Amino acid sequence: MSDALISLIPTYGPWIIFGIVALESAGVPLPGETILVAAALLAATTGQISIVVVVLASAGGAIVGDGIGYMVGRRFGLLLIRRYGRMAAHGAKRSFANLPSSVEWRKADWSFDHCNAHCVDVCQ
Repeated sequence: MSDALISLIPTYGPWIIFGIVALESAGVPLPGETILVAAALLAATTGQISIVVVVLASAGGAIVGDGIGYMVGRRFGLLLIRRYGRMAAHGAKRSFANLPSSVEWRKADWSFDHCNAHCVDVCQ
């Protein structure tokens, strides 16, 4: 799959870089780093694409993809965890089989709403 995507760089240039990086940042398992390395090597060795274009396309894709991933998680995250959480935890050490109660979810939501900057710092 990586070879097929890399072969698209000379043809579609910044659009393929932007799209792959955006989708990867949104959570789709795609080879974003491989595309970036290949595009940078193509820029350095052949000059078919500018390194500035590679950097701008990848930065833009990462920003847009992060925003999309956040919006999807914000809108559908709890629904997806409740519906598919047991399948996602298959084989994991910690299982989602014992999901928190609605009271615990409300406490977590309240904490995040009132202390969101600290929550983000702690989670990172």
